[in-house]
Amino acid sequence: MRLILNNESSGMRHAEAQGPHRAWQTATTDHAGDRAGMMMMRFKAGLLSCSGLMLCGAGLGMGGAPAFAATASGAVEDAAKKASYSAKSTQKSEKALSVSDENEIPGSVEKLLVQGQRHRNATTDGTGSYVVKAVSMTKMLLRLDEIPQSVSVVSRQQMHDQNLTTVDQALKQVPGLNVNLYGDGTAGFTSRGYSVQPQYDGVPSSGGMSFSQQFDLAIYDRLEVLRGPDGMFQGSAPPGGSVNFVRKHALDTYRAQGDFSGGSWDTFHADADVTGPLTGNKKVTGRFVLAGGDRNYFYKNAHDTRWTAYADIDVHLTDNTTLSVSATGQKNDTTRFMGLPMAASGADLHLARNSFVGANWGQTSSPMYEFDGELEHEFGGGWRTKLTGRHRETDSSMHYSYLNSAVTAQKTGNFVVARYEGREIYDGADLYFTGPVHLLNRKHDLLIGANYDSDLLYDGGSSASWRTTPGLSNLDIFAPAISDTIRPAITTRYREPTQQVGVYGSARVQLLPSLDLMLGGRLSFYQYKYKNLSKNTPYVVSQKNGAVPTPYLGLVWHIVPQVAAYVSFTDTFQPQSAYSHTGRLKPVLGQQIEGGFKGSFFHRNLSVTLAGFHILERNKAMEDQDGTTTCGLSGTSTCYHAAGKVRSQGFEFETLGRLLDGWDISLGYTFNDNKILKDDSGLAGLPYTPNSPRHLFKLWSHYRFAAPEVTRNVWSIGAGVDAQSSTFGTTRTVRQGAYVVASAQVGYQWRPELNMTFTVNNLSNTRYYQRLGNVYYYNYYGEPRSFMATVQSNF
Repeated sequence: MRLILNNESSGMRHAEAQGPHRAWQTATTDHAGDRAGMMMMRFKAGLLSCSGLMLCGAGLGMGGAPAFAATASGAVEDAAKKASYSAKSTQKSEKALSVSDENEIPGSVEKLLVQGQRHRNATTDGTGSYVVKAVSMTKMLLRLDEIPQSVSVVSRQQMHDQNLTTVDQALKQVPGLNVNLYGDGTAGFTSRGYSVQPQYDGVPSSGGMSFSQQFDLAIYDRLEVLRGPDGMFQGSAPPGGSVNFVRKHALDTYRAQGDFSGGSWDTFHADADVTGPLTGNKKVTGRFVLAGGDRNYFYKNAHDTRWTAYADIDVHLTDNTTLSVSATGQKNDTTRFMGLPMAASGADLHLARNSFVGANWGQTSSPMYEFDGELEHEFGGGWRTKLTGRHRETDSSMHYSYLNSAVTAQKTGNFVVARYEGREIYDGADLYFTGPVHLLNRKHDLLIGANYDSDLLYDGGSSASWRTTPGLSNLDIFAPAISDTIRPAITTRYREPTQQVGVYGSARVQLLPSLDLMLGGRLSFYQYKYKNLSKNTPYVVSQKNGAVPTPYLGLVWHIVPQVAAYVSFTDTFQPQSAYSHTGRLKPVLGQQIEGGFKGSFFHRNLSVTLAGFHILERNKAMEDQDGTTTCGLSGTSTCYHAAGKVRSQGFEFETLGRLLDGWDISLGYTFNDNKILKDDSGLAGLPYTPNSPRHLFKLWSHYRFAAPEVTRNVWSIGAGVDAQSSTFGTTRTVRQGAYVVASAQVGYQWRPELNMTFTVNNLSNTRYYQRLGNVYYYNYYGEPRSFMATVQSNF
């Protein structure tokens, strides 16, 4: 009897897999900047009297720290031009109100993004800071120290400093996140031993993250990452967490910027970003981003080319209503490389790092198109509503080969040629209302909403094995002569719709001026079905779950204005595809308890978090010990029972922001002990997740040798260190020890609009595997020492 491992790395997307794609996939889931110019005017008009840490007008509240004034357009803005007030302490009186340049948060992050220079502290674009003043994935627009869970943000400034251009590069900077690259431009992402799911401007999606192509990072303002279950907003999902991709919006002042990079292995990347008003009254604003990359890899025969175009138009229908529409398109062509073999014992074969195994014609093409729309309205009194919708289409075509068995002594092996074609259509929508309620002389915040997520997949795959196809056996492993004319016919195609609807709500109750209670939950309705298009059979409802509750409870206590202690309980569920003698198994259920401390220092320019967590999952599918194969829709599948149990626990430490003028830092350390608690096949007591180290350390530091107002002839330096302990692959015998990889950067700002950097990655040329698989494939060396020069311009 064995437990089905729920890990991203075991989910191989090649055509050798049998049965419907979705069911199979489920079963195997494996400067603070120029302050003088950037500080916003403090003003008095329209301010509400707040108590404790309550955020006036924004509908936010928390006892024991400064309150903030929410700004709106129109009369409030006119009043702001005439009055400016100094910040006042609020620690001793509930009636005292403090308004500070660093802390001011508008009533809407989304509205803020289209108002350009008037407000800079809720969006990261143009702030010059690694720290954000609010995050939008909570809908209530809370500060990090008001959220009783671990949340990190990769800001636009950090992307700029580190020359980050891809989603996997950005998420590698997040504490506790494991990024495992595949050989076709995709990656798997895990946190706390479980995979993470995406949101797009707050709209949840059941697909589009792991094993999927991603848009160029140039279109995003920031990535908001929540670690741990996000059941209230995400619905059905593993307990690893979620990543909210927040797109750039148009500004109401003209601005243009562009980057160009070139480096090792003929790696080139360029992007251009232009934004500004489209009408004289600034009621209509627009933004256009174009990005492209062309590169070879450090291993042979591999190449990648991709282009991304993004356009956004924001229309201010009234002073309180904004409509935003955007379109994104990307085309990519990437060599499909399935990785290197290991010795039969699982040991490293010490191959040359530029080794390539497979046919040199392996190719993946995945053009993507997405359309997004947002409508936001402010009712007054801090209440607002937002409706967001998205539609994405991805067409994937793969033709590749991989090693299936080997005799390493003779360096010969048997190969498989695989082919896959699929079209995936994502549709999603999210609607919510939020605002304050005054009760018992205190201000409380309410949120109610609903979202819809649809993932429609048309797919089919096939493979030609060395057992049945001449010319695929006893080949030279490193120079196999495989004809590209071997294209297995796809004879079976499926249509697989997955739909999920959920209603959610939460309340933030101010028990005391320094103590807030957060409680809420969600009811989810989930269904997955499939149809064999080749045989035109009726739909088979493979998974269906109705009214599944996922409760949420949190408590935040501001011990002092700068330090908060918190504790939270979150719930999660995830359908599974295994069958018992009586039908499909019930969903995997999980809970997390998390607690810790959050601090905000140096005028909220430095954020510090210390968190401990404990996740317990039950109902994991376990194979029946008698080995019966009379289950499933066909009555010929292996039988399982829901009795497995898995635990993940540990702690995290994160420091993000500005230590001193010009000195920015991003530091994270994670200890994660994930373990199988119950399994009858001898795995009990062993670690659960492949490619998930117990110890993970990440550091990036950047220093600029001048005051923020100096913008000519300024030097800067940067350095980074990534270190992790030993890991194992999808086959447990495949292992590697701990390793450390360092990087360094030097930069020079010649003029205000021109900056140049030179970066060296993997300074010591450390030899390591960035991902481990089995003895035949999915083992990828980490990139050797490389160099990158970048020119960045702003106008």
